Amino acid sequence: MRKTRNLIVLVVVLGLLAGSYFFLANRPQDDEEIPLNEKVTILKFDKNDIVKMELKSIKGELTFHRVEKEVEEEKDGEKQKVKKSMWEVEYPYEVELKQMNVDDIAYTFASLSAERVIEEETPEDLSIYGLEDPQAVGKATLKDGTEKILYLGNETPTGNTYYLMVEGDPRVFEVWMNHGQHLLYTLADVRDKSLTEINTPELAYYMVDKKDGRPMEIKANEKQSEDEARFGVGAWVMVKPYNELMSVDSNAFEQVLGSINNLAIEEFVEDGVEDLGKYGLEEPSLELIVKDKENTLHLLFGDEYDEGMIYFKTADSDSVYGMKKSGIEFTDIKAFDLIQKFAFIVNIDDVDKVVVEGRGKTHTLTLSRETKKAENEDEEDEVVTTYMANGKEVDEETFKKVYQSIIGITIDSETSKELEENPEIKTTFYLNKGPNREIHVNYVPYDNDFYAVFRSGKAEFIVSKDTVHKMLDKVDQMASD
Repeated sequence: MRKTRNLIVLVVVLGLLAGSYFFLANRPQDDEEIPLNEKVTILKFDKNDIVKMELKSIKGELTFHRVEKEVEEEKDGEKQKVKKSMWEVEYPYEVELKQMNVDDIAYTFASLSAERVIEEETPEDLSIYGLEDPQAVGKATLKDGTEKILYLGNETPTGNTYYLMVEGDPRVFEVWMNHGQHLLYTLADVRDKSLTEINTPELAYYMVDKKDGRPMEIKANEKQSEDEARFGVGAWVMVKPYNELMSVDSNAFEQVLGSINNLAIEEFVEDGVEDLGKYGLEEPSLELIVKDKENTLHLLFGDEYDEGMIYFKTADSDSVYGMKKSGIEFTDIKAFDLIQKFAFIVNIDDVDKVVVEGRGKTHTLTLSRETKKAENEDEEDEVVTTYMANGKEVDEETFKKVYQSIIGITIDSETSKELEENPEIKTTFYLNKGPNREIHVNYVPYDNDFYAVFRSGKAEFIVSKDTVHKMLDKVDQMASD
């Protein structure tokens, strides 16, 4: 038994050795090796030689022309006008094209290769490849008048390639899926979905009107002081909906600004719309205007549709688009959430006097400034300030701490009821600049815990009574020391 087993093993080994010798003796030399998966070049030329492209597919028809346009580009920090070769589409309405997407079609014509050749000669039955009645026919016209015509058949069973033929060539090719997709492009595939880009660090204007009678309007504060900039106060001011200008909280507002340039067209719904009412755009539900120093984005929003979509248009066009409603969630942010929560704040350098009245007492805080001329030309003049409380001089540190408590009173929420201005505590600021040199900030009992803050005869916010009382304690203490 053992001898038989050994004999079988010996025969197998000898067979393997003989097979190896046969392969080594007869294998092809390097110059005879057959390449694997080598692509077959179908068309190869400079895509910039294409002057016109026509697509006719099951999805519609498109015709593109190459044109020379003068556009503005930034170079070395300066904007210059240069001529550029661009694509335009034959369409009854003016539309912006994503030039790169149109170039994808030109690329298919000019750099077309096959994964493999399916048939070397035109088959008797083209229908098995979907080429008897092609899904798409693409024609590119070159500068010299020659034409390149492509016929797109069905997807292959693998799902990542298409069958394709070229006019004048009997072969059937298998080409990668991107070429098939390019020949099936619709206008929506090549239209620019971006909206006007806003340079948010240079924001000049922001307005949201939800048609509820309380539009929110914010403007850049061109008179922002260095101190305000350092502490993030005053870069923008809220003009509406409040009776008085309110300083905007930069951190909160920048979160809103971060969402603006994410706005984009999700769907192209209809161009040249005559009846805007069918999309809820005759009387829009929301208006958004954003401006920087050079650009304006002005959008109008209408009805919601499908699952979480909303119709919208730009103010200067009758084309209607679709956007995900989640994209405009930032417009739901309340005005109160974007403002600095100070009842009234003003730089101490802009104040000459503050009068505080409450608990049967009146305290007058004054700042007297004297400028001492510099003795040398390379030195600056010195401003010397004298701080007084009820006619008595107070040290600078103590005075500024008390002043900080006066302007540091923060609001807690908006008012919800009308009140008459019968103040329990009054503060009056006398300023040395600005059109309004006398500002009254009065505190009227709202309920057991809050005061309503009156400015210019109107109350829009409430503050904690405890905070106001602590301010009075500090003023009383400084005046009595």
